[in-house]
Amino acid sequence: MAVPAASIAVVMAFAGCASEAPKPAAPKNISAPLKAEGLLPPGVSAALKAGDAVALKAPTSLRLTPLPNAQAGDLLPAGTLVRLKSRVLNARGSWWLVDAPNASGWVVEAELLRP
Repeated sequence: MAVPAASIAVVMAFAGCASEAPKPAAPKNISAPLKAEGLLPPGVSAALKAGDAVALKAPTSLRLTPLPNAQAGDLLPAGTLVRLKSRVLNARGSWWLVDAPNASGWVVEAELLRP
């Protein structure tokens, strides 16, 4: 039984490809919190961090997403204490996911009293 020359050429071509596959890139945490004051945009506080309890400056609606035109949830009165969970920086500013006594949602950082 004769083996076609094309088959031999294909086998020989793949035989030279025995090198190791490239190693995958190390994962990077691109959602890590920003720490250095110089890395934060103007008006964004480095004093606030997840776990802090802060009060609201004025009556504030909790948002379902961190956008000013997002659907509003509960309206909290001024002075309500909320616990900060996580921060998101986007084109619309700095937003915090907060836990209130009976609700959770997003609040723009400008509505929070700094400690």
